[in-house]
Amino acid sequence: MQQTSVLNKWLYLFVGFAVLINLSGLCVPLMNPDATLYATIAKTMVLRGDYVNIIVRGTDWLDKPHFPFWVAAVFFKIFGITDWAYKLSGIVFMLMGAAYTWLFAKSLYNKQVAIWSVLILLTAQHIILSNNDVRAEPYLTGLIIAAVYHFYKADIRNNFWQLLAGCV
Repeated sequence: MQQTSVLNKWLYLFVGFAVLINLSGLCVPLMNPDATLYATIAKTMVLRGDYVNIIVRGTDWLDKPHFPFWVAAVFFKIFGITDWAYKLSGIVFMLMGAAYTWLFAKSLYNKQVAIWSVLILLTAQHIILSNNDVRAEPYLTGLIIAAVYHFYKADIRNNFWQLLAGCV
């Protein structure tokens, strides 16, 4: 038991380091071409006040779903139009994904498996890259694991509210 407690302390420390590594992307400029294009779309939404149309270089652009641009636009409205505000939106969703990963793994197994799951998620190279070059991945990761967790809880508890949360 004592050995597990010491191991858990180390794991929590490593998870803290993994969070810091993912936050380090806030200090890196946006990468061309996609991240700068997506940030420009969100910026255009904020400046025009038009959150329905995706405008690129003055023309309508129907290539991507609106949600990532809406979230980035909200962060631009709150924190100003900066590189780090754009990236922060993705990091917040990725951290939400880590929290739901912990909840889901803890529900299925135990705290030990949950903390390992979060550590593996946050240290995966693609996750770290996605927090530096924000596109749709952080939003999808956070929202999909949240939905899976709530659907699982709805199934085992026969709970309408969990089902509704999974659908939202």
